[in-house]
Amino acid sequence: MSASNSDPVVVGVDGSDCALGAVRWAARTAVLRGAPLQVVSAMSSGWDLGRAGIVSIDQQSFRDAGDAAVARAASIAVAEAAPHHLDVETSVVSPGPVAALRRRARHAQLLAVGTRGLGTFERTLLGSVSTALARRPLCPLAVVPQPGRPASDRLPVLVGLDGSPGSERALDVAIEEAARRGVGLVALRAWGEPAPGLRESQMTEHTHRLLGDTLVGYGEKYPGVPITRIVTGDDPAQRLLRESARAQLLVLGSHRRGGRDGFGSVSRTVLHATEIPLIILDRR
Repeated sequence: MSASNSDPVVVGVDGSDCALGAVRWAARTAVLRGAPLQVVSAMSSGWDLGRAGIVSIDQQSFRDAGDAAVARAASIAVAEAAPHHLDVETSVVSPGPVAALRRRARHAQLLAVGTRGLGTFERTLLGSVSTALARRPLCPLAVVPQPGRPASDRLPVLVGLDGSPGSERALDVAIEEAARRGVGLVALRAWGEPAPGLRESQMTEHTHRLLGDTLVGYGEKYPGVPITRIVTGDDPAQRLLRESARAQLLVLGSHRRGGRDGFGSVSRTVLHATEIPLIILDRR
């Protein structure tokens, strides 16, 4: 299930501290994957305000700011990757970030963005870039939150499972990430409300069996990755967020429940509240 190493890890930047946090994470991840890194800066050429008209951006100022942003990001990426070699390509492009990053995602093995950036005015009009990309990811999307206390690189990878095809793929991706990092995997499945006629203890037992069936064969395929199982009747998004305090990375699958775009309530809640990097998978 691994992507070709020739496919790049792509990261979007705008000069903000949060974007540079995404660059650092993307650089380390590219090294782990043996992949090149593409650093992309993009911004709309203007904002359509309807009857108020169109507010244009000075194109040369945009180009100068973009050049400065990608140059700084590339320098940070190389330093973060050291002592390993990392091939870094930079681009300053138009149109806006969502369209530009979607285009790059078609040929990427992973796309990384921060949760917040520069330009409150643009976000108010166009919405969060990370949220827009998460609704219809064209490749696995890593959303890296505002830098805070860095998570230990010895913490496990956490994956949320719900029995859907998307979550089965999330398990594949999560355990590969754990193997690359030399850490364990925590697999969480929540059963929510008890089925009619079943007690909580019965639901817990039933969900344990389902989770066990899902994990069959993974211990043999990844003998170096210890797997911890969590079964809960808690709200899945809230329990994932609690468990993420003891993890370095969270992986969720896209699925058709919760909307045509596969962006369900769990993904939405976790995206806006996570304090660790989150990978949301493209729907296949």
